[in-house]
Amino acid sequence: MFNAEVRSPAPDVLDILTQYVYTCIMRTGRNPQTEGTLPVLPCACANLRRSARAVTRMYNQELRASGLELTQFTLLMALNLTGETTQGDLGKLLALDTTSLTRMLRLLTKRGWIGAKAGDDRRQRLLRLTPSGRQKLRQSQPHWERAQRRLQRGLGERSWAQMGGLLAEVARASGAS
Repeated sequence: MFNAEVRSPAPDVLDILTQYVYTCIMRTGRNPQTEGTLPVLPCACANLRRSARAVTRMYNQELRASGLELTQFTLLMALNLTGETTQGDLGKLLALDTTSLTRMLRLLTKRGWIGAKAGDDRRQRLLRLTPSGRQKLRQSQPHWERAQRRLQRGLGERSWAQMGGLLAEVARASGAS
């Protein structure tokens, strides 16, 4: 329950959130309300997750016409890059846990876009892109490229060039590799 008594702070006292946002704005020289930008949150993870949700939504909008979601396109693209690989190595490449990866692979395997065979060890499965998976990837490529261009235009050349390396470094620093 909320306390019915609300004390108004002294006019010159800022609460911690207002103070943080004010400090961020003053440091960057930006006003989020007038520029349409979002304030920097105090948590790196929250900032990354917010960005990831927004970017994923934009890519999914572009990919919708191809019948794929970004997560599915990413798996097809990763298998196209790696060739035949184990599920464990694919999970490491994409920083995905085994349970999530298994669930995602199940649908793509069912659709015939990914093939699997036993590896040297019976517990190991080797995954590969099938011919119909390559065709689906090629069909989806123009939609993905349109999303790439939208994001690149929105960021500008300099930020775009820095982003890939910075995000790989963030994944490495967080222990994803």
